Amino acid sequence: MTEINQIRNRLTLSQKGTFPLSIQAFGLNLTIHEGVFSPFEFQNWRWLTENFPPVAGKSILEIGCGFGLPGLYLAKHGAESLVACDIDPKAVTNTLENAERNGIQNVEVVGSDIFSNITPHRKFDFVFWNYPSIFAPDDYEYRDDLERGAIDPGYRLLNRFLSEGPEFLTESGSILLGFASGARDDLLSEIIHANDLASVLLGSGAYPHTSQIYRLFSIRKRRPSA
Repeated sequence: MTEINQIRNRLTLSQKGTFPLSIQAFGLNLTIHEGVFSPFEFQNWRWLTENFPPVAGKSILEIGCGFGLPGLYLAKHGAESLVACDIDPKAVTNTLENAERNGIQNVEVVGSDIFSNITPHRKFDFVFWNYPSIFAPDDYEYRDDLERGAIDPGYRLLNRFLSEGPEFLTESGSILLGFASGARDDLLSEIIHANDLASVLLGSGAYPHTSQIYRLFSIRKRRPSA
């Protein structure tokens, strides 16, 4: 079975429950609506929340917010502000409801295709994306909105993210990219080089009884040589 077929099966399985789903995680009381990524079938959100760098006083832009983690946790525990966005209106509604349910007020939730609906010239200390790193051919056609959160044909979305993202960073800010093992590291390196960026692996890890290794990269513009 190909990797794409495997992820399709997991996405289908993730929608088999009775919605809305409920979960308590990181001190938050959360619900997950039908058509939004299930936290029970995909665990990278949990590892990224546990391993995010310090955010005290930081402004954060989260791309692809899904049901709201890790962004809402960061907004409640030290971040100055959070702008959470997703291309899927169901995810936008879900994150907004979870913010209200948990009394998190320093958050703005918007519908946006990566940066398309983010105010130009707005700057953030962290621009974060738990990236949909499953590679597919350029001509791949999504079956539904859920696949947009797992599959990136030709890594076109990654190219957009890394080429446009630095324009939304503060002077000392950085892009934080969740990029799982098994993804196309060669293409990530090519895109980083083509955009004159530098990358540092902040951490990697896995949970018991899982084969997936989760990774978090810090990416920013190269500093001029002295």
